[in-house]
Order: sequence, then C-alpha cells, then structure tokens
Amino acid sequence: MGKNSSHLPESWSKTEGMKYIIFGLFALSTLTNMGFAFDDDIDETDMVKIADLRPTTYYTPSEANISCKGKYGSTTYTGKEKENLLTLNGSVIATVCKRFASILLMEGAAVLTDRGMGEIGINYAGKVKGKARYGMLDRCKYGQGVLHDLCLLPYHTLAADNKKHKINEIIFIPAAKGILLPDGSVHDGTFIVRDTGGAFNGVGAQRVDMFVGTDPDTDNAFQRAGFDKTRSLKAYKIDGPSADRVRENLKIKFGDLY
Repeated sequence: MGKNSSHLPESWSKTEGMKYIIFGLFALSTLTNMGFAFDDDIDETDMVKIADLRPTTYYTPSEANISCKGKYGSTTYTGKEKENLLTLNGSVIATVCKRFASILLMEGAAVLTDRGMGEIGINYAGKVKGKARYGMLDRCKYGQGVLHDLCLLPYHTLAADNKKHKINEIIFIPAAKGILLPDGSVHDGTFIVRDTGGAFNGVGAQRVDMFVGTDPDTDNAFQRAGFDKTRSLKAYKIDGPSADRVRENLKIKFGDLY
C-alpha cells in the first residue's frame, strides 16, 4: 500500500487517525456483544427488555458417572443405601443407590446404566403418596420439560417460574452469544423456556436454570464463561417473526428432539 493511500484527511495526524479507528472498533464490538449487530434472525423491534437473569445450570446425570458414596446436599451416604425407582403404576424400573436417586430427584432426569436392555433415560413423572415416580424416555433422551412432548434441548432450554416466563417463550441473552459449545457449534444467545421446578415457585423473574445436557453442573460451557447466580445477565423476550425464526433454527439444529 502506498504512502498516501489512507482515506483520512491529510491534516489529520497519525495519532488522531488511530483514535478514530480504535473508537470505531470499540463501538462495533460493543454493539456486537449486546446482540444488536450482525444478527439476521432477531429484529430489534421484536426485542422486549425483561429483568436481568441470574442463572444456575442443571443437567442429566449418567448413573455410570455418579459415585454412590459421599455427601450430597446435607446427607452423607455410605454407598450401601438403595432405592427402587418406580413408575406411576408402581412397577420397578431399577434399583439404584440412594445418592444417585437423590441427584436424579433434584435434576429431574437421568440415564441409567445398561441392565441388559441398553442405557435407559428416565424422567420425573410426579409423586404418588409423597414418593417420586418416573417414566422411561424415548424421543426426549435428555429429559422432558413441563409437557410430555417438550424435550430438553442442551444449552438452549431454560427452566423458570412459568408465571413469569411462559412455556415456549424465546429469551435472548446477549452474554451467551459466541460461547463455544461441546458439539463445536457457537451459541447464538437464544433460549426457549420448556421447564420449571419446585425451586422456582414464587422466586420471581430473575431466577432461571440453564440446561447443559449431560455436562456436569459443576463444569460446563456456561460456568466456564462465568455464568452463575451472583452475576446478572441482560435478557430480552423475543416476539413476532424473530421468535418464529429462532424456533425454526432450533428445530433445524435439534431435529426430532425439538
């Protein structure tokens, strides 16, 4: 490039020119991080600011990876305690260690080890006489949301107070955009509300859980990005045509799981 190829006025010094370049790059970066730049799927007119979110994560534990011995919550287990996992009609699905059963109850779904029929996914189905009951999964291999046909989508499902965040509502969290996910894809910042839980009753709009598939809730892409309940994340509800485009993108990404 020649000496006079710059488009800056000749009267500008190199220092002045550099200031404008740096300012421009900073402004572009800021807009991009806020989610307002280079996003073909979300129109700013379809974005409605909601309360900042303080997320935690939840996951689908695998029985094969869970130790039966040790502390969980306030209880310490020896590894010898057992519990039968029952269906709604009282049939035994499997006998598991008590610590795994406690983790399953908290997370809502799990993958059982092969007992001669291959690995089986199970999901919380309700309570009978105060005891948790479960159903075996087919299409929704990571677990089901609040409705039978709503599968949990790894890294794109939110669990929340459904009085504040309606089922199938699309939420855009700019801070999630650009996070590298375990499957090699890059997060676009969009989430769909498909789940809830007893911990959300009456806690308001800020508390949400981000589903992270089979990644542990102590080590996953969101935690490595610094997401936790002490950090407030800007969030927007997406309506209109933009919401329809996001749902279509999720359907393309997850196929039958959607």
